[in-house]
Amino acid sequence: MYTRLTIAGIALIAAAGCGPSEQERQAEEAARQMQESADAIQRGAEQMAQGTSDQVAAGLEQMAQGFQQMAQGSDAKVVNFEALKELLPEVNGWTQSDARGEEVTMPMAFSQARAQYTRGDERVELEIMDSAMNQLLLAPLSMFLSSGYSERSDSGFKRGATVGGSPGMEDWNNDSKRGEVTAVVGKRVIVRAEGTGVSDLAPVRQVVEAVDLVKLATLK
Repeated sequence: MYTRLTIAGIALIAAAGCGPSEQERQAEEAARQMQESADAIQRGAEQMAQGTSDQVAAGLEQMAQGFQQMAQGSDAKVVNFEALKELLPEVNGWTQSDARGEEVTMPMAFSQARAQYTRGDERVELEIMDSAMNQLLLAPLSMFLSSGYSERSDSGFKRGATVGGSPGMEDWNNDSKRGEVTAVVGKRVIVRAEGTGVSDLAPVRQVVEAVDLVKLATLK
């Protein structure tokens, strides 16, 4: 059951039901826009493969349009990754290592900081990502953030949850003893921790809640 949600996971949001919710409609629209952008890039690559100078120029233009469409989102600027790194917490009982950050402008703007936490055989990878309110980054999470969302099987569970006062989700796999806790802060910053070698989600949630989520919500 354990899955790491990525931009490519948008396709999972097209869930069946009696009628799509507003969150599902937003996710489907984001998936449609992303597919149109990917199609434009593919057409550009095909034109470039034809080999003539005019076709190469046309292909490059088509690909540029596709990447530009992907980059479209909100007008918000991403938070500098140095500011996100400063909010990687020291967690009581855990050793932090490999703290790093980055900013990306294409095909869509985001910044992130991440670190690893270890305690004996337990390991938690923490990531703080500023989406700048880009729906292509937020859409994969939208359906799962509902507090009423839940799925459960012999393998584990996935459910909406409140994490540190913010909407979030929990994902646990009994077989691999892997778990993930995610919170979306201020409708733009994604705080995600992935635990391995843990007995349950408690240590993963501990790392997420050690982040100063209140301060994180004020960053712009």
